[in-house]
Parts: sequence; C-alpha cells; structure tokens
Amino acid sequence: MTRTVSFQGTQLSAGQRRQIAFQQQAKASFLGAHLQQMLDDSFAELERRKEQGAKPERVWFVERNEKGTPWLGDVFGY
Repeated sequence: MTRTVSFQGTQLSAGQRRQIAFQQQAKASFLGAHLQQMLDDSFAELERRKEQGAKPERVWFVERNEKGTPWLGDVFGY
C-alpha cells in the first residue's frame, strides 16, 4: 500500500513565524549592501565556473599522515 503525503496548505506556528522574521531582520542588519554585493558576485562567479566544468578550489588538504604513538621526548629535546 502506498501513501501520498502532501504538505500543501501547511501553516507555520506563531513561534515559527517569529523565528523566520527574526532571522530575516538579523540577516538584513548583518549584511550591509557592500557585503551583500560581494556575496552575490562570488556566488555568480562560482555558478559560472560550475557551468564551465571547472573544479572547485581545494581549501583543505592533507599535509602529512603519520602513524604510531608520538614521543614527547622530541618536545623536550631528549
């Protein structure tokens, strides 16, 4: 038996509406016009690169892999 669930017509509670209003107000106050423009430009550039098939920049990378127990004598000069 298959059930179809639809959330059309679902209403937000008063607390959810207050939370969304607060988030929108906080976002507007933290993001100035200049910062918002910079974010929009960055997202547009990322989308352009995605369309061209470019891979995203590697921000994080592994510097080295070590196994075993570290010896604290190295720290103290032994």
